[in-house]
Amino acid sequence: MKNLNINIDDSLFLEIEKRTTPDFDHSDVIQKLLKKALLSSQPTNHFKPKPDSSAIPSAKNSIVSFVQSPEYKVLSGINKYLAVLGWLQKFKPNDFEKVENYRRGNRVYFGKSQRQVEESGEGIAAKQIPGSNIWTLATLDNRAKRGLLADVLQLCNFQSGEINIVIDTIPDSGRHRRENIFKGFSLDS
Repeated sequence: MKNLNINIDDSLFLEIEKRTTPDFDHSDVIQKLLKKALLSSQPTNHFKPKPDSSAIPSAKNSIVSFVQSPEYKVLSGINKYLAVLGWLQKFKPNDFEKVENYRRGNRVYFGKSQRQVEESGEGIAAKQIPGSNIWTLATLDNRAKRGLLADVLQLCNFQSGEINIVIDTIPDSGRHRRENIFKGFSLDS
C-alpha cells in the first residue's frame, strides 16, 4: 500500500470525520467511498441517450466554453455566480438589460445601486456584477443562485442544454451541501 499526503477541504474532512469509528479510521472511510464511487461509475449496459450536441453551441465565446475554462472552475460559488452575470452583461448586453425588471415577490435581485438591492429585505448584501453598473443580491445559498441563474439565462434566450451546463457548475453549499456531499454512498457493504 502506498501512503500519500493529500490536502482535504475542511468541510469534506468534517464529513469524513463523522463516518469514523474506533474500528473504522479516516483511511478506511476514504477507501470505502472511493471504491463505491468507482463501482458506480463503471459502464453498465443501460442505454443512456447522448445529449443533443447541436443544442449546445461550441463557439469559442460561448457561455459553455466560459464555464468550462480553468479560470472559471477554480472560482467559489458566489464568484461563479457573479462571473456568469458579468459574462452575460459583456456578451449579451441587450438581453442582460432584462434582469433589472426580474422579480420574485418583493425582493429586488438586481438594481442600479447596492442600496436599492439591500433595502428590499433584512440581512441582505449586494455585490456589483463585474464589468457592469448593476448590483445583485449576493446573500443567497448556491441552490438559490442556480435557480436565479437559470431564470436569467432563460430570459437571455439560452437553450436548456446550455442552462443546465452553467447551473451544474455551481455546487451545493451550506447545509444543503453537507446533507448531499455523500449522497448515494453507504458505508454498509
